[in-house]
Amino acid sequence: MFREEVLAISVLYEMLPTLLNFTLAFGAVTAIAAMGGVIAERSGVINIALEGIMRIGAFTSVTAAYFWGYHFSNDPIFFELSPWIGLLAAILGGALVGLLHAYICVTWKGNQIVNGVAINIFSYGGMTYLLMQIFGTAGHSPPVPLAFANRPIVIPWIDPYSFLGKVLWQQTVFTYIALVLPILLYLFLFETTWGLRLRAVGEHPRAADTLGINVFKSRYFAVIVSGVLAGIAGANISLGISNLFTIHVPAGGGFIALAAMIFGKWNPLGALGASFFFAFFRALEVAIAVSFPALLAYIPRGVFLATPYLLTILVLAGFVGRAVPPQAIGQPYEKG
Repeated sequence: MFREEVLAISVLYEMLPTLLNFTLAFGAVTAIAAMGGVIAERSGVINIALEGIMRIGAFTSVTAAYFWGYHFSNDPIFFELSPWIGLLAAILGGALVGLLHAYICVTWKGNQIVNGVAINIFSYGGMTYLLMQIFGTAGHSPPVPLAFANRPIVIPWIDPYSFLGKVLWQQTVFTYIALVLPILLYLFLFETTWGLRLRAVGEHPRAADTLGINVFKSRYFAVIVSGVLAGIAGANISLGISNLFTIHVPAGGGFIALAAMIFGKWNPLGALGASFFFAFFRALEVAIAVSFPALLAYIPRGVFLATPYLLTILVLAGFVGRAVPPQAIGQPYEKG
């Protein structure tokens, strides 16, 4: 009996680095997108379009990286830039969609949820059409010549065979962005004058306007940045985790990011923790499939998929802490 327990502990220890490795990789996608949700909703604008913007970011990043990579395939210096060109395209694509969302919801005072749903629907149909027109394929693009997945970050002083080395193995630049970005956003929101003004716009826009804060500019800024971050999260999927675009990307990742934002109570650090907590369950499924595949016959896959949403419902219901959104969230502001 003692020998069996030791064996079980040994197997679990061997599985742990893989589990943490996948948690970091999956959590980075959610965390970056969740930061986009945090900054938009802190300004009072609901951005349920994270899902659609991530899909657009994933497509634009692959398209740009694909054509740049093949055009400069004989020039090593420019060829190495192809994933960065893809990331830049995702940033621009996300910014443009964020600008559109801000224009409709802030300037024209359209329904924020309806417009977000419209962007999500458009992203699926639009990217399906463009995929066929540009690549002549349905469902997925060809692989890009070079992706971030082919250029993981290597930390020279960490032994790749150590526990930490296995955890950080094959992690891309997106993982480190996801770890640093929430700290920077937290400092911006809670330690700077600009962040205070942005939060004031999301809580009491009329009072903020009375104090001379431009509500419309603040919300435009927040929603455009939100689009940029969602675009980066999409590029993470198609260039950081994979090397091609599939039409089902991000497969609910935008909604998971919204759930992480709510679970983290609209706090960047809380959303970061929630992102990796949710990613843990997805990573657990992968780790079990690698180490204990027979167990998946007894554990329904839906358990791993439904857990983040179930926990978010419990938070909203007040069973696990209490999530209080900004007071003016979803409310168009009429200057007067």
